[in-house]
Amino acid sequence: MTLNDIPLLFGGDYNPEQWPEETWEQDLKQLQAAHINSLTLNVFSWALLQPDETTYDFSLLDKIMALAGRYEMTIVLATSTGALPAWMVKKYPDVARTDSNGRHAGFGMRHNACPSSPHFQQLATALVTRLAARYHDAPGLVCWHISNEYGGQCYCDNCAAAFRSWLQAHYADLDAVNTAWNSNFWSHTFHDWTEIDPPMHLTDMIDAGSDKPVLAGAALDYRRFQSDAMLANFKMEKAVIRAVDSTTPITTNLMSTQRDLDYFQWAKEMDIVSWDNYPSFDTPSSETAMKHDLMYGVKQAPFMLMEQTPSQQNWQPYCALKKPGEMRLLSYQALAHGANTIEFFQMKQSRNAIEKFHGAVISHVDAGGAHESRVYKEVQQLGAELAALPTDLRRSKNVAKIGVLFDWPSFWGVEYATGPSRQMDYVQQVHTYYQMVYDAGLDVTMVGQDSDWSQLDILIAPVMYIAGQTVSDKIAAFVKNGGTFLTTYMSGIVDDHDNVWLGGYPGSLTGVLGLWNEAFDALPPDTTVGVQLADGPAVQGQFLCDIIHPDGAKVLASYQDSALFYNGAPALTANRYGQGTAFYVGTQLDEAGLAHLMGRLLEAAGLPAAATRFDGVEITHRVSATDRYTFILNVTGTLHTVANPDLDGVDLLSGTPLPAEVTLAPYGVAILQHAL
Repeated sequence: MTLNDIPLLFGGDYNPEQWPEETWEQDLKQLQAAHINSLTLNVFSWALLQPDETTYDFSLLDKIMALAGRYEMTIVLATSTGALPAWMVKKYPDVARTDSNGRHAGFGMRHNACPSSPHFQQLATALVTRLAARYHDAPGLVCWHISNEYGGQCYCDNCAAAFRSWLQAHYADLDAVNTAWNSNFWSHTFHDWTEIDPPMHLTDMIDAGSDKPVLAGAALDYRRFQSDAMLANFKMEKAVIRAVDSTTPITTNLMSTQRDLDYFQWAKEMDIVSWDNYPSFDTPSSETAMKHDLMYGVKQAPFMLMEQTPSQQNWQPYCALKKPGEMRLLSYQALAHGANTIEFFQMKQSRNAIEKFHGAVISHVDAGGAHESRVYKEVQQLGAELAALPTDLRRSKNVAKIGVLFDWPSFWGVEYATGPSRQMDYVQQVHTYYQMVYDAGLDVTMVGQDSDWSQLDILIAPVMYIAGQTVSDKIAAFVKNGGTFLTTYMSGIVDDHDNVWLGGYPGSLTGVLGLWNEAFDALPPDTTVGVQLADGPAVQGQFLCDIIHPDGAKVLASYQDSALFYNGAPALTANRYGQGTAFYVGTQLDEAGLAHLMGRLLEAAGLPAAATRFDGVEITHRVSATDRYTFILNVTGTLHTVANPDLDGVDLLSGTPLPAEVTLAPYGVAILQHAL
C-alpha cells in the first residue's frame, strides 16, 4: 500500500498523553467533524513508554491507538526517539550532546541525543524493536515516522572517536588528510589519528563575527560526518522496522534549508520525504515555494507536508496570526509544489509548557466544544475540499525544464569562509535566482550536484562555492550537449576539500565559462554600482563585483561607475561551449537586471519567452499520465484579476470552467484540471 492508495492524509500531531483520558473522545469527535482523517502519534513519548531501562509500558499508547481506530483515523506512528527520558541521561550521561563551547548537556530539551553514543543506539534499538513488533500490523497504520527534526551538532569524545573512524574510511591514510586539509597551515600537521579533534571553540574555531574554522576542510568534513552519523541512526531504526514490516513507508520530518544535514543524501534512504513548513509573517511566497520545491527536489518525488500551523507559531520573533484564507492558500501552495498530504502541528493546543501559544486545530477556545473558532472553521472547510479532490492529482508530478541547484557542502563552505563579505547568506543567494525564475511565471525544480539533469534545458547554480572535478565535468557535459548553464560570483572557488583552484577563479569551470576572474570586490551594505547591459538599459549591481577577464566569452554587460578602478570591466558574460551556452554573473543584479538575464537564458535555451506574470499570483503545474493540473494562487491579501491560463480546464474547487478573466479573492485559489 502507498499513500496514493488511500484518501489524502489531513491531520497531524496529536498528543493526548498531555491531557486527561476523559477528554480524548471529545477531541476525536471535534477532529472528525473538521474532516481530520489522520493522526501523528507517539512523537515525544519515550519517557512514558519506558520509565526505566528494564520496564516498558505500552498501555497508554494502546488506548490511544484503539481510540484512533474507532474513529477511523489513519496513523503516522513515530518512534519517539527525538527526546531522551531523564533516567537515561542520568544513568548514561554520554547519550547527551556536548556543544561547540565544550559544555556537556544534562537532561532537558529535545533533539538532544549524541549520534555517536553507543548507549543511545542500544536503547533506541531496543525501544523501536518493541514498537515495531507491537504495532506493525495495527489497523490504520500508513507511515512510520522516525525520531523528529534531526539536526544540531555534537562535539563529545564519542563523536571525536567516531570522526576519526569516519576519516579513516574516507581517506587512504593520514598523509591524505593532511594534504586535503592543507594542515601545514599554522602548525596543524597531524602525525597520529588521535591528534585530530572536532573543530569547535575550544579547538579550531575563531569568533570572527561568526564561527569560522582555521582549517575549513576539517570543518567541512566534520559537517559531513555529523550528517552521516545522524543518518546512520535513522537507518538503524529503519532496519529495525523493516525486519517486521516490509511495506509501510518510513520517513522523518526534514526542515527545508536548515544547515545541518545534507538532505540529498538523506533522501536516498527515505521512502518518502516529509517536511515542516513554518513561514514567518514576512516570508516571501517565492521563498516558501522554493522550500517546497527543494523538498520535492531532494528525491524528485511528491512529499508529505508533515507540519504547518493552522494559525500562529510560538517561536518566531513576531508570531502573527494567519489572516482569513491564508492557511488554506498555504496548504494549496504546498499541494501545487508536490505535497501529497496536508498536516498540522498540532491537533490540540497545549495548556502549558513552551508550545502553549502555538496554534492548533482545537485551540484553547475550541477545547471542550463550547465554541468554534475562525481557524477551526477554516480547517473544516479545507478538509471538505481536500476530500473531494481526485486521487489522480496525487499521482501527478511536477514537471520543469529549469532547475536551480542547491548544494549543502557549498552552503557550509561559503559560510565557513573568512571573507569576502559578512553579507553572505547562501540560502538567500539561491533564493535570489529561484525568484528570478518564479517572477517570470515559469515552473522550476530544485536539484543537487548528484541529481539527474537530463530533463533540464536550463541549470542555474548560484554561489556554487565547491566545484570538484566530478561536478565540473558533469556541467561541461551538460552544456556541451546543448544545455544552458548559469553560475555566479563565489562559484567554482574551491575543490571538495576547500582548497582553492589555482590559475584564476572559477577554477575548474573556467573552460566552460570562457573566462577567468582576477579577484572579487566586496561592497559595503546598501552600496550599488552601475551596470550597463550591452543590449538593454543601465541596471544596478551590489554585494560582490568580480573582475572578469573573458577568454572566449561574449560580454553582455559591463560595470559603468567612474568610482570603480575596474570601471568598464565585464559584469555579465555568455560563452558558447559545444551545443550549449554558459552564462556567468559577476555581481548581484537588481530586479530589472535579473529579468533581462532571464530573457537571455530562455533565448539561449530555445524556450518560449515567459508569459505575462501577474504580481501577487502564482501559477504552478502538476502533470499526471492523463491530466494537467494548473494551480492559480493569490498569494496576497488583496483581490486580483488575471488571465485564465487554461480556458479548457475545469476548476476542481467550484466544479465549473472559469471565464477568460479570473478574479481571485484575497488568498484565493483555483485548480484547473485539463485532460491531456
